[in-house]
Amino acid sequence: MSDATLPGGASAPATGGSAVDVFERHRAELQASKRVMNIFVLLVFLVALALSVWVSDFLPERLAEGIPRIFEYFATIVPDLQGDVLFEGRGDDGRAVPGSLTFWYADFWTYVELIWETILMAITATLLGTAVAYALSFPAAQNLAPARWIYWISRRFLEFCRGVPEILLALLFVFMIGIGPLAGILAIAIHSAGALGKLFAEVNENASSRPIEGITAVGGTWFEKMAYAVTPQVLPNFFSYALLRFEINVRASSIIGFVGAGGIGQELNRVISFYSDDRVLAVLILVVLMVTVIDLISERIRLGYIGRENFK
Repeated sequence: MSDATLPGGASAPATGGSAVDVFERHRAELQASKRVMNIFVLLVFLVALALSVWVSDFLPERLAEGIPRIFEYFATIVPDLQGDVLFEGRGDDGRAVPGSLTFWYADFWTYVELIWETILMAITATLLGTAVAYALSFPAAQNLAPARWIYWISRRFLEFCRGVPEILLALLFVFMIGIGPLAGILAIAIHSAGALGKLFAEVNENASSRPIEGITAVGGTWFEKMAYAVTPQVLPNFFSYALLRFEINVRASSIIGFVGAGGIGQELNRVISFYSDDRVLAVLILVVLMVTVIDLISERIRLGYIGRENFK
């Protein structure tokens, strides 16, 4: 029996080779196409890297010359602490002794108040941004949007929200409503809505469609499908992303104060502009401690909500 003869005497159609040969040729073509694409992407990357190095003047000798200047700056803000009066308090006249920790942190409670304001700004902005992101994440998901035009508008709106830098939004709101934490809250909330909305929408696109089909079969509306079929699946990821965004917003709240949008950043800008001495380092240390503590607390909350056993 020849290779072209099937059992029973029937003839196999001429296909130009066996199925294995056809598969191997197709696989070789895919590998060659992938190889060409990889080489092209690598060349584009190398050209972009070379251009970025040229434009930014990113040269080793320039870095070597600039690094010592960092230590020169920090040398100007290191406090002149003296061991014999290090823990001395205020005298009878209410003044702190130069060289003591009390003198270095003379405005300690002002810093604490502004740090608390910064944390409250981050909490409020995160809650507002998460609420908007949650509402828009469903129409911004390609597989869940009730109409193509709704999907397009939702996506473009989220892109605009996260595309405008927070500090630029803060400047706009400071001009519109004046100096203070409200301008910072609105700026961070808008940027958070755009960033979280994209993440939430991508999580929604990976949700299982079986619960949606079940609710559709019993006549559920689009809102009921989003609330009872999609949300229970994606809520843990939403919570994790929102906590991550809160950590980012704490740092952002410390930065946008430079343009008058409230928080500890406003005080940091003041001491840098008018003093440039040991008070700059005093504020920086508190900011770093604040960010570290917030990160540790949010990590524990996330593990407690999702379940530590899921990370083992």
